Amino acid sequence: MIEMASTEIIPGIHVVRGRFAGEFGFIASYLIIDEDEVLVIDPGTAGDPGNRLEKSIKNLGLDPKTDIVGIVCTHGHPDHVGGAGRFKRVTNAPIMIHREDAEILQKPGDFLNNRLILNRAQRFSMKLDKGPLRVNFRGIEPDEFLEHGKDIHVGSTSLKVIHTGGHSAGHCVLFDTSRKALFTGDEVNNFPNDPRKFYVDTSGSIVAKLTALETLSKLGAEHVLPSHDTPHIYGDALLQFESVRDGVIHLQDIILTYIEAREEADVEQLVFDIRQARSVPIPQSLEALLTTTVHVTLLGLKEAGLVRDLGKGVWTRIGEG
Repeated sequence: MIEMASTEIIPGIHVVRGRFAGEFGFIASYLIIDEDEVLVIDPGTAGDPGNRLEKSIKNLGLDPKTDIVGIVCTHGHPDHVGGAGRFKRVTNAPIMIHREDAEILQKPGDFLNNRLILNRAQRFSMKLDKGPLRVNFRGIEPDEFLEHGKDIHVGSTSLKVIHTGGHSAGHCVLFDTSRKALFTGDEVNNFPNDPRKFYVDTSGSIVAKLTALETLSKLGAEHVLPSHDTPHIYGDALLQFESVRDGVIHLQDIILTYIEAREEADVEQLVFDIRQARSVPIPQSLEALLTTTVHVTLLGLKEAGLVRDLGKGVWTRIGEG
């Protein structure tokens, strides 16, 4: 069986998919091609699909050493930046990432140490993990910083950088206004098949995520191109924003319900309740993803004046009256 290196989604936009990664689906990298120039969006993990990008570009009749104008990382998680260093060594193309996530590009170990809530056993397990969030690559310095409102040019194509900051503090998406294509990284769709299923890291913000979903839904995007799901087009693209928003709000409501029922609860208790009741679609492969998301959601509810931190990680509901 001959494996296709890339697939053209719409003219000038190609997707390079890695192997199936269980719960995370097929990790996707995108190539934007115009006037013999290439922009790479999310080079994937240290092995996959990063190791297919060079072949894909050559198969399209382009030279990876001269025709790539940039390697954009929508954020700093290992399944999005793990392949950046190797690909830069092959191409010498500049790596672009937002300042808020540059630290985990420079020091990959900070993803485990600072961006997820892990106990000692979980941290050790993550170091042995073979999944797409494993940290098995060396740090590298970014060449350029993504900034909100900045335009990135590929031939005659212009992509607008939109800093969202929900999934992680430095998360950005890119909007190709001419093709009405929105490259969403992990901000809209985290996992395949269920847009309500998501996670955020400790630097992320539920408030920022909801704000971003509202903003992005009004761009008029006809193609939503995530890094862990199939592309969504036309009417289905708009439905993604609504479904993800519903998932975030539902998780907030569930957490409030459980805290009110118990009068007070810590993150560990809330995670247990959610898993036992199966009340929301949640990540199954790494418990730290749910633990971290619940923690960040509590901070958002605190900002909204709905919960209060009693100290030592214990939370209570603030009465509506």
